[in-house]
Amino acid sequence: MKKIAVIGSGAGGLITSSKLAKDLYKEIKNGEVSITIFDKRTDQEFQPGYLEVAFRGTDPSKIRRPIDKLISPGVQVVHKNIEKVDLAERYVKTEGDGGEKVDFDYIVISTGASPDNDQIDGLKEANMDFHTSANKSSLIYNQVSKIKSGRIVVGIGGVPYKCPPSPNESAFMLDEYFRKAGIRDKVEITYVTPFTRIYSAETINEVIAPMYESRNIESITVFNTDTVDSKKKEITSIEGETLKYDYLYLTPPHKTAGFLKESEIVDEDGWVKVDKKDMHITTYDNGFAIGDTTNIPISKAGVEAHLEGIVVANNITGDINGTGRAYKFTGRTQCSMETGFHKATFVVGTYDRPVEKIQPSTMNYMEKKVMEKIYWSSLHGHYEWLFKHHFKEDYFEHQEPIAH
Repeated sequence: MKKIAVIGSGAGGLITSSKLAKDLYKEIKNGEVSITIFDKRTDQEFQPGYLEVAFRGTDPSKIRRPIDKLISPGVQVVHKNIEKVDLAERYVKTEGDGGEKVDFDYIVISTGASPDNDQIDGLKEANMDFHTSANKSSLIYNQVSKIKSGRIVVGIGGVPYKCPPSPNESAFMLDEYFRKAGIRDKVEITYVTPFTRIYSAETINEVIAPMYESRNIESITVFNTDTVDSKKKEITSIEGETLKYDYLYLTPPHKTAGFLKESEIVDEDGWVKVDKKDMHITTYDNGFAIGDTTNIPISKAGVEAHLEGIVVANNITGDINGTGRAYKFTGRTQCSMETGFHKATFVVGTYDRPVEKIQPSTMNYMEKKVMEKIYWSSLHGHYEWLFKHHFKEDYFEHQEPIAH
């Protein structure tokens, strides 16, 4: 039996496992292949929905589903976290004193990234972020709904972080909220970023920078947050600038899963080293990593995890069936950025094409909302035909293997 281990039950892990289960249906039924997901979590949350919870008051339960109902037929789930991955000996060990060693033939690491407030002195005590969980995001709305005046500071507290447009979205959504409340003139919104412009990609910056000015959202660039003083309500940058705030909603820098930190397969910052095209872990052909946990030079977002997962699933299936690995990830990104008042833009690019300049529109906003509606079903692969049609040649690169 060929054993496939998938570490992580986020979007990447579920999409990869559902694609494998579909393509290897006969092999699974005949006892020739097994697919097992390892993750202690019992629920999954639609992470882009954290913004809706934080700045529009959406009930956290609306963006949460039990993982057992998201697992595709033919896939087993073990609700335990992994303590160790040994690619040389081909086994994983579950955490705890009674941890079990489980062998594998192929492994897909899709453990994502999580906020690490501890990287910045004082940030944990002062900040409220909308990247950790739906419940923590709801604490922001509880506070925002009571604000009558003052200065709100949002933006990028440190890099890397997932969902690149999300700090900008928070600024636009706050602006919309207080305009609708009729008190926008009493609330200052300040956006800070370590980059030299409001958005790192120049084409998107050209679109949103004028919107910041017209909506009276202050922007401070080249601001690398160094320390935060919750008592004085001050942020100090590495550059030596001090900024006062009344409310702080910074996006913290993110970290990889703890069990990977001492592994040979990660770079100096803890991210898994992979080939950016076929996503195999650079020193092991039977190991793959996808999504936020990799070190590839693109954004950490769900679309990338999805498309990478399809590539990996195709290549594992091809290897098992002897057809060879011929699928490659194009580097396609498509991050939505809501700009408020039912408009949105998209950050779209590939390894070979720079980010496009896309103006915000109601149609883009509607597309974003459609994707939210089909998200849970997409984890089972039910809308893969739609993704393939939408991404066209960016869905993946495919070359027929050379016959020997």
